Amino acid sequence: MSVLKRFDVMNANSRGDVVYWKRCHEQRICVREDNDYRWLLSDEVIQSVLAKDLPTELTLPHQVMLQAICPAHVRQILHLGLGGGDLLRWCHFRYPNVKQTAVELNPDVVTIYQNFFQQQESPTLVIGDAFHFLSETNTLFDLIILDVFAIDGAPAPIFHAETYLQLKRCLTEAGQVIINLLPRTENERIQVLTQMKTQLGCVQSLQVAEYRNHLIWSTPATRT
Repeated sequence: MSVLKRFDVMNANSRGDVVYWKRCHEQRICVREDNDYRWLLSDEVIQSVLAKDLPTELTLPHQVMLQAICPAHVRQILHLGLGGGDLLRWCHFRYPNVKQTAVELNPDVVTIYQNFFQQQESPTLVIGDAFHFLSETNTLFDLIILDVFAIDGAPAPIFHAETYLQLKRCLTEAGQVIINLLPRTENERIQVLTQMKTQLGCVQSLQVAEYRNHLIWSTPATRT
């Protein structure tokens, strides 16, 4: 049985071999790997990690905590934001026969996922704006994971009431929303919490120790 070696998050942008590098407008995308891991960096910030011997295991601290938040059973999942597809791999393993859709704005990121990170999962991949997709789709999802970022922080729509109306519209009756937020200020965190509570009922949040990540998630039993 393989034992997962601890991934060195702090030195992720300087160790291992570079297997892919590209500048996309103002964004620099890099894939590095060593004997145990392959990982994706965007502007030297780590986005995804693939454990080569245990590809369904989650490695980044916020992802490990997210496992405990996910519902016990789902059939349809929407991922708003792709990265290296860590959660796609885990959800494929966690939920038998799950149907997954992932929306990613940058076509280069989609190609990187397919060439360097995709395993047995076979999601529907959509190249486009996550918030536009959310407003147009008629599919109902049991779980929506919102994990998107702009160059200078969280994109503006994540603070708009319309986004949370659309999230509610796209959920099944017992559906759940999970947001991975890297707020620049405490006010940004409060804005997201307020919008979530207004549209989705009871909401919980926690900050990942020693990281900027805040996980914010809805509790469907209280939704009206």
